[in-house]
Amino acid sequence: MKLSTKLIGSFSIVVLIVGGIGLTASYFNDAVKDQVTFESDKAIQEVTLAGELGLQLFKSLTRTQYLLEDSYRESLSMNYSRSNRTKEVQITKIEKSLGEFEKSLEELKTLVKSNQKNIFEPPTDSSKVLSLLENLEKKYKNYSSLLIQFQNISTENYQDRKEFFTVTIEPYFRSNLLPEIDRLRNHIQQTHQQQIAGLNSQLDRVGYILVIATGIALVVAIVLALFIYRSIANPIAKIANAAQSVGQGNLQNRIGYDSNDELGQLSSTFDQMAENLSKTTVSRDYVDSIIEAMADLLIVTDEDFNIIRINSAVSEILGFTEDELLGKSIDILFNEMPKNIFTKQNTDSNRTYTGELIGENKNTIPVSISRGKINGKEKATEGYVFVASDISAEKEAQKKIKQSLKDKEVLLAEVHDRVKNNLAVITGMLQMQIWEAENDHVVSALQQSHLRIRSIALVHEKLYQSENLSFIELDKYVNELIENIHSTYSSKKSEIEITTELQRIVLNINQAIPCSLLINELVINSLKHAFDDGQEGQIKVFLKEVDNNVTLTVQDNGKGFSEGEDSESLGITLIKTLAKQLDGTVRFRNKNGANISVLFKTEKVLNT
Repeated sequence: MKLSTKLIGSFSIVVLIVGGIGLTASYFNDAVKDQVTFESDKAIQEVTLAGELGLQLFKSLTRTQYLLEDSYRESLSMNYSRSNRTKEVQITKIEKSLGEFEKSLEELKTLVKSNQKNIFEPPTDSSKVLSLLENLEKKYKNYSSLLIQFQNISTENYQDRKEFFTVTIEPYFRSNLLPEIDRLRNHIQQTHQQQIAGLNSQLDRVGYILVIATGIALVVAIVLALFIYRSIANPIAKIANAAQSVGQGNLQNRIGYDSNDELGQLSSTFDQMAENLSKTTVSRDYVDSIIEAMADLLIVTDEDFNIIRINSAVSEILGFTEDELLGKSIDILFNEMPKNIFTKQNTDSNRTYTGELIGENKNTIPVSISRGKINGKEKATEGYVFVASDISAEKEAQKKIKQSLKDKEVLLAEVHDRVKNNLAVITGMLQMQIWEAENDHVVSALQQSHLRIRSIALVHEKLYQSENLSFIELDKYVNELIENIHSTYSSKKSEIEITTELQRIVLNINQAIPCSLLINELVINSLKHAFDDGQEGQIKVFLKEVDNNVTLTVQDNGKGFSEGEDSESLGITLIKTLAKQLDGTVRFRNKNGANISVLFKTEKVLNT
């Protein structure tokens, strides 16, 4: 008999036995589950309906009591009822509660009479519950007739109504209806609990039978397994020994098992495989030659990161011999270890890390490291391969580039400082010229030029003082600029107050200089033309940014633009020219004084 026939026949017998037991168990288990679910759902519905019966009766009693209270109010000649409910509304709600009671009673009767087919026990005897429902229905009819009699009593006879309610209706409700509903609810719960307990008991008995049947099936399976084992154990042992020999590198070993069954075919195939491997497999010496020829450092570890192999580059660069490193943890070679590279949870095999190796003489070598995983059977991790490349030259080049950038930053800061100093010299010369000038128009022109140059110098001063030489914070700059302008005109315009509302706005140097000149012109324009000497006034400077759109507004409460104001004046021309340099628009308005707004878009600023 062929091995396939033995296995298929034995497997079929076991499958039939186990399948029959499983199907039987599944059938009985599903049947019991369905019955338990049905009984549980039925019990919940019956208890819910029983509770609904009591609830509706309570509602009818409560609303009858409301009706009695309305009679009391009418006896006191009050023209309102409780919660503005009329007698007809109360009677309608009482009838609605009684209707809901009768509906729930009919639903409960129908539910009690329904039964699901039970393979374990006969259907539940529902006669007791139906008897309780009939008694409840009889008492309900008496209660309903009492309510009708109560409603027929004239509302003017409050005492008769009250006596009928307290002596007849309420005692009848509490002594006859409520106990009947409680007995009904308790009996329903007790009946369903008993039935579920009976189902569980039957399920236990079926379970015992299935356990015995499973034991018999297990014995049959063991016997068949022993039979098959004895028929194939010896050939398998020969194949295993041959496979072990080939696995150790002896590709010349052969099984030599001659048979016509599947094991004979397997033996022939195995012998052919060994023959082919002996012709195609690369020798270990060839692989070792490739590893030793690598210029990069190669380190092989086990799954716990202990070194099991290195190439000659490791010994040449670090100075360690292979015997000194075998069995030791790989982290002894690192002065600075890359983060997460020596964790088993790291699954990123394509990533390159940087770190520092330490040699035998304590010299450090910067390296770029990559890690690969060695997978064994069933893709289980058996070890790791680390390849490290010396990047000392790259590190040295990066160091030179950083130093060059630092030198350029120092040079740029020096340029800003020298520009600031040169502008300071010019402003000083202008100030001296102002002192010597006697013509007021000349003094005014020189002062404006002095402030314009000072505003540019202040930009360079802020850049020189900041850590980043590519931008300035305009809000901080504006306050200082306005203080300089105000101090220049303090002798004539001391009564004028300048206030600011500034958001944090960052501008590069290309926009900072024209923007500073623009603020200078706008504030000076208000100081010179909006107020007479000695006149009190207020100038407000607003700076806002929304979605990279900046709005600069300078407004005063002075005289506003004169009727002859046009674009030909130097101040207005400068304002329009500077706004154009910012690619912005300028708007002039008279609104309780002069109001000038400039709108422009900020350019991108790096490293803010």
